Amino acid sequence: MRSIFRTSALLLAFLVFGLIVAGCQAAPAVEPTKAPVAATQAPASPAAGAMTDVGTPRSETLIFQTFDRQTANPDQHNPLMAYAQWRGFRELAWGYLWEMDTGTGKSYNELAADFPEVLNKEYTQFRVKLKQGIYWSDGVEFTADDVVYTLETILKNKDKITLGGARTISNYVKSAKKIDNYTFEVETTGPKYDFITVFGTYTWGANLTILPKHVYEKQADVITFRNTNPVTLGPYTLKQFDPNGYWALWQRREDWKRSAWGWMGEPKPKYVLYKDFGPEETRLLAFIQNQYDVDTFMSPDSIKAAQAKNPAVTTFSKTMPYHNMNDACPYGVLINQHKSPLDKPEVRWALALSLDLQSVGVNSMSGEFKASPLPMADTEILRPLYFEPLLPWLKDFALSDGYKPFNANFSPELAARLQKMGQPASALPQGDKALSEAFGVGWWKYDVAEAEKLLTSVGFKKNSAGAWLQPDGSVWQLEFVIPGDWNKVMQRIGFSMADSWKKFGIQVNARQVDQAEHTSVQNNNSQLQTELMWTSCTFTANYVNAWRTISAQYLKPANDTTPITGNPFRWNNTKAHALAAEAQTLPTDSARFREIGQELLKEFVKDMAWIGIMNIPTTIPTNEYYWTGFPKQDNFYSVPYSWWSSAREMIVNIKPTGKR
Repeated sequence: MRSIFRTSALLLAFLVFGLIVAGCQAAPAVEPTKAPVAATQAPASPAAGAMTDVGTPRSETLIFQTFDRQTANPDQHNPLMAYAQWRGFRELAWGYLWEMDTGTGKSYNELAADFPEVLNKEYTQFRVKLKQGIYWSDGVEFTADDVVYTLETILKNKDKITLGGARTISNYVKSAKKIDNYTFEVETTGPKYDFITVFGTYTWGANLTILPKHVYEKQADVITFRNTNPVTLGPYTLKQFDPNGYWALWQRREDWKRSAWGWMGEPKPKYVLYKDFGPEETRLLAFIQNQYDVDTFMSPDSIKAAQAKNPAVTTFSKTMPYHNMNDACPYGVLINQHKSPLDKPEVRWALALSLDLQSVGVNSMSGEFKASPLPMADTEILRPLYFEPLLPWLKDFALSDGYKPFNANFSPELAARLQKMGQPASALPQGDKALSEAFGVGWWKYDVAEAEKLLTSVGFKKNSAGAWLQPDGSVWQLEFVIPGDWNKVMQRIGFSMADSWKKFGIQVNARQVDQAEHTSVQNNNSQLQTELMWTSCTFTANYVNAWRTISAQYLKPANDTTPITGNPFRWNNTKAHALAAEAQTLPTDSARFREIGQELLKEFVKDMAWIGIMNIPTTIPTNEYYWTGFPKQDNFYSVPYSWWSSAREMIVNIKPTGKR
């Protein structure tokens, strides 16, 4: 039996043992987090059915596993400052001017009554009309005063705010003014053709989160204000949260119809709980026992084990790779290109060609992944715009020594390998087109001989133990930062990548970190060598949101200790800088804009400025014991992510099963 199936069998045995020990239907296997004493609720009557450990009827409560597991600042809800926004705040509590239909990639009106009116030919002045009849959760009407106050507050405090979206707005807006209660105008700092997706939602949430003026104008300092019990625009309010940062409970407003997205229909759950159910081993047991409804990044082995024990557990698709692959951000290797020896393109290319991605995907994901050679996710929206037009170029592209690194047969080879390992043909896509759509357009060749040639060309050599030495004779020690237990999928991928490089002779330190440190490494030159990261997030034809700051002005010294404010790739390529600047002066639906996007992708590849490896395999199983109607391949009304603001589409489309 092959390794992936042997792993599943072992895990199943572990589960059987675990369930026996736990008594299956007896006490919960997961230690419940404790509710704040002041917020503890009396239990409901037995007729109400099962209750959650926060005192709500289970049949009325939708429960998500948290994306970030735990937050260190559970009382911080000020959208001017960094906070744990992905545990219900942007999904349930806020409303945005424009939202994104993540099924089609089209924007639609939410707080705005229509798309903005462009007031001059330079695209620097915009007028926006708001819907009427929308109210904050404390009963105060939402008006243009709130929007203008928010923009002016951001501009006034631009050097103090820490939330990335608010910082983007501070560099985008020159001024704002109220025209009437439901109309405002904005002047931008330059031509802006992406106004809708900067002021509104582009992917997981909008840059502009509108503040309640009547609350904030009473604060002595809007920066230190923690907004612990936020007044909301969405149809839910925060009912309770764990002071230890493990969960947050939201309750539907009585007046949800006059909230920001009340027009979409009734939000079905009365309560929504974002909660961490612990490490994957304990989460799995809780999931099997119907203790929660939607997981976040569960490993393929565990999903199969859960499905074997509980028929209510389902995946996004019934065929490989089983999971939704439409996340805007690909996984890849973020590189500090300022630091030696990573400042040499030969070294970065050697890392790419010594990475056995097929084995990485098989060992860490049971082959359930979609490769992407570009710094962009290979999605249904982006493939015809950027991947398919670049395929001929990728096939012909050659390094300076004439070597052609692209493997267009990556997907058929992977499928053949999986079938040889025991995967039934019925579970695999059939035909070149289906294989390409499932596993990607191709990836780089696994060619350690060429990788060795590249390293030796810049002065590297191997010692007697087979370890790579740098030109100065020291052993090459590569630090590779990966997530710890808070993202088991990335953790497994990271370890498998490190193994691949170690086999090539690179001394790799795969260092696991918590989410806060992972973010810190991403943003700080002094901490970064390489990191497994998601960035370069592009969801529609408009790539400017991801590449706006590719510019020399954001570059800092290799070991600078202050956080970067742009150009996350640390990429000093004057042609790329010029292309990124030109793109921001063009309509995002113009032919030249698309052409620039393709040219930028070519520059990324030439420099190997980011080693793109795969779409994010959003392994999100659902448990449909209490709720059904989640987004699936054959019912794709939105992406199935609980940490995107588009989760609101899920909230209004799911239905209770009636089970208690």
